[in-house]
Amino acid sequence: MELFEKIKDGGRISASEALEIWNGGFYALARCARARVESLGLGDGVGYIVNRMINYSNICRARCKFCAYHAKAGVIDAFRLSDDEILKIVEDSVSCGAVQIMLQGGLHPDFDLDWACSILRKISSAYPKLALHAFSPSEVICFADGAGVPVIEALRRLKDSGLTSLPGAADLLVEDIRKNYCPLKCSVSRWREVMLSLASLGMRSSATMTFGMGETLAQRLEHLEFVRSVQDECGVFDAFIAWPLAPENTELKDIPRLGAAEFLMTLALSRAFLDNIRNVQSGWLTEGLDIAQLALNMGANDVGGVLMDEMVVRAAGIDNKTGSSGMEECIRRAGKVPFRRDNFYRRIS
Repeated sequence: MELFEKIKDGGRISASEALEIWNGGFYALARCARARVESLGLGDGVGYIVNRMINYSNICRARCKFCAYHAKAGVIDAFRLSDDEILKIVEDSVSCGAVQIMLQGGLHPDFDLDWACSILRKISSAYPKLALHAFSPSEVICFADGAGVPVIEALRRLKDSGLTSLPGAADLLVEDIRKNYCPLKCSVSRWREVMLSLASLGMRSSATMTFGMGETLAQRLEHLEFVRSVQDECGVFDAFIAWPLAPENTELKDIPRLGAAEFLMTLALSRAFLDNIRNVQSGWLTEGLDIAQLALNMGANDVGGVLMDEMVVRAAGIDNKTGSSGMEECIRRAGKVPFRRDNFYRRIS
């Protein structure tokens, strides 16, 4: 297969070539994904991180149609954590060996730039070695607009307060999809603005893709092309993470949930297409550890974090949980070699 050899040699494929591989079926996708892993020299090592997700509030004006977490969805009562409650969770996380804290909540004016900087300073002052992988592009834009400052200034203040890196929560970077399902979140162009600003400050991020909203394969490829072009521009992404929508308990509950096969095929397609992003996560949180094992032979080389107490996915009715031992067992069963990593995907002993 010519495309297999092209990928194995480190070549870039076009959207039409990606479609050709997709049409070749499951085996062709798996083979091309593994060829990309080989071309990047990744070997059999698979990373994971001990971390905790702190969802500080579900009060959110965005009210995305694909979200069961925001208060108006009626699944979880409205709540907000105090700073003391957040710090207590951080303390507990560190005692459990966490090296990374994720902070994410809703788009609400009460959570402004001053608050964000303040909570970051409190955490980083108490735990200076702890990585703070916090907020999202939409949250950052909300902070910036609320404070009347440019995005890059908001990010500079967050960095100076202790922000280590920013999750690149992207949903689907297709304007038609965003206008229909999440019109109050940031636009595609503003998401790109956040990424370019991060890069100019020497900071890092990740790129994600939530799929299975009724979009076409061409729209998934449009998302992947945009992510790849932003990475070409600024090299800000350490990883790519894809997971299918969990439509249960959301306004999209009538859309059938994608099966494991399509998840794995989309993951493999992403790995083959994204020649400039080194790490691809396995999506265990939504798909479970059994599927994550298969994903490690479909192009993934990282299983992400243990994400203690994550609430957004659970609000959709999914309750997958694991710890360090579960991560390592999953990786070994896939025939790979586990290692713990830090916030920047570097091995730690």
